[in-house]
Amino acid sequence: MSTMNERMQAAGGATDAANLAESGGLVTSTPLPVLRLDNIRKSFGTTQVLRGISFEVKQHEVVALLGPSGSGKSTLMKCVNLLEQVDDGQIWLGDTDITDPRADQDKIRARIGVVFQQFNLFPHMSVLKNVTLAAIKVHRWKRDRAEARALELLDRIGMRAKANAYPDQLSGGQQQRVAIARALMTDPELLLLDEITSALDPMLVGEVLNMVAELKSQGTTILMATHEMSFAHDAADRVVLMRHGVIAENGTPREVMDESEDPETREFFAHFRH
Repeated sequence: MSTMNERMQAAGGATDAANLAESGGLVTSTPLPVLRLDNIRKSFGTTQVLRGISFEVKQHEVVALLGPSGSGKSTLMKCVNLLEQVDDGQIWLGDTDITDPRADQDKIRARIGVVFQQFNLFPHMSVLKNVTLAAIKVHRWKRDRAEARALELLDRIGMRAKANAYPDQLSGGQQQRVAIARALMTDPELLLLDEITSALDPMLVGEVLNMVAELKSQGTTILMATHEMSFAHDAADRVVLMRHGVIAENGTPREVMDESEDPETREFFAHFRH
């Protein structure tokens, strides 16, 4: 019921804004968030992993999901990309409740780009075929359209010269950049990055993070789980710190990482330098 009330209030607010616009008044735009999590709970057996997670990701915002191992970050990311079903609560992608059992999961997945820590490229396919495969087979794009879009993306990430190369001919950083290009093929509303640098040699981490920074500058909406604290501090608009399956902190990087008065938060970030 509360969700319906919120939606009605939002609709009323939109009407008021329109009326103000007609009368020449000052209008503040309040679009729906790209992603909204409302009291998400998830258990495995008797172990509660997520214990009431609520936050939003607004359009063009980069939100870094931080926390120690076992805090629930990976489970939460799997719930958002529909690899795990929530026990309670709602996840909204725009105005779609993606936790509704009646929701079309294929259509929802088409609106979300996902990049995992493992590159998951098909070794027997060229870079170009890896990037275009889902667009052609799942989204039914014409091959010419898919290849044109793929080459545009590969050019943007400095990989066009490798379009006909195979994954084993690429460095780990190059493979991860290809995986990101693949996730961007159909202009997703939301890009999920799940520990995308954890499988990389430290020397290659920078090139992938540079690409994420470039995506941020282009207005891509991103939710990223990461252990790269310096990058989160410098690149994220907001930090959500998880601990023991709940949100311990939610604010700007400065508020959470530099200025928090919470002893556990301060101890956690004391192990990192940014």
